[in-house]
Amino acid sequence: MQINIKFFHNDFINAIGAGIYEIIVSKGEKSKSLYIGESVHVMKRCSEHLYQLKSEPKYFGFTRETIDRSDITLTFKLIESIDDKKERKLKEKKLITANKPLSQSGVSDRQKEIGEKIQALDSFLNSK
Repeated sequence: MQINIKFFHNDFINAIGAGIYEIIVSKGEKSKSLYIGESVHVMKRCSEHLYQLKSEPKYFGFTRETIDRSDITLTFKLIESIDDKKERKLKEKKLITANKPLSQSGVSDRQKEIGEKIQALDSFLNSK
C-alpha cells in the first residue's frame, strides 16, 4: 500500500469521540469524497476502515494497482463532533446525499457493489 494517508491531522483529539467523518481521495489538485460515516468512536472506526483497506483494497474501490500509487492521498477528516446518535445519523444521511461519495450508494451509509466502487474511483482518478 503506497497511497498517502492523512489521519485527522488537525483534529486528532476530537476524533477520539463521537461524530461524523469523511474520507477524501485526492490526486494532484483534485479531490472527492470517498466515504462519509458516523460513529460513537470515530478514530476507532476509521482505524478499522484502514485495516480493511489494507487487507482488501476493493473495500473502497481500489485495486492492487491503484492502492500502490504514491500520487493518491486519503484524508480522514472529522466533519463534526455529535454525541446524539439520532442527530448523527440524520446529518450523515444529508451529507451523503449532498456530497455523493464515490463508494456509497446514496442510501444511508450503504456502499455500492464492488464493481461500481472500482469503476467510480477509476473514473475519478483518470479524469482531468
